[in-house]
Amino acid sequence: MAKKIIAIGGEPATGKTTLMREIIKDLMPLNTFKYRLVRGLYDRKKNLYVIGIYDESLFSGTDKLSMAVQPQFLQLVKEVQNGTFIFEGDRLFNASLFYEINCEKIVLTADEHIKAQRHINRKDSQTESFKKSKDTKINNIINKFDVTLFDHNTENHTKIVKDYVLKLIEK
Repeated sequence: MAKKIIAIGGEPATGKTTLMREIIKDLMPLNTFKYRLVRGLYDRKKNLYVIGIYDESLFSGTDKLSMAVQPQFLQLVKEVQNGTFIFEGDRLFNASLFYEINCEKIVLTADEHIKAQRHINRKDSQTESFKKSKDTKINNIINKFDVTLFDHNTENHTKIVKDYVLKLIEK
């Protein structure tokens, strides 16, 4: 079984993917890996797995993985002895996963006006009903599980959260 799993979630436009891209920069060099439907980056020396596909597209990370990835992710974390896993995004950040495994859950938040501007800046087409459903999902997780909350409103906040996550990885 994995020794540590770090899950990063939040409503759309709270900075999850931006944060993960910054974390990945500090973890380089990393190699790609594939385990069935699970894709990501890997550091053999640290036995560290970053789950998701990170490229230049607007939606990266676990958003690029199959909707059917969760059971195979669970199998992977059960098979890898003493590994550390980190992921962000909606595909895996859900209550059904958290009932199955113990992990550090980090939720990013941002002010409404900042999220609205980020949606405009990235020119996404997420509907209000989609955004509301993700808001409800995240609030349900916050109410059901022990989570660490971070306001993620500025670039300075990215550094604060990144430093926190990097310390978790090194523990």
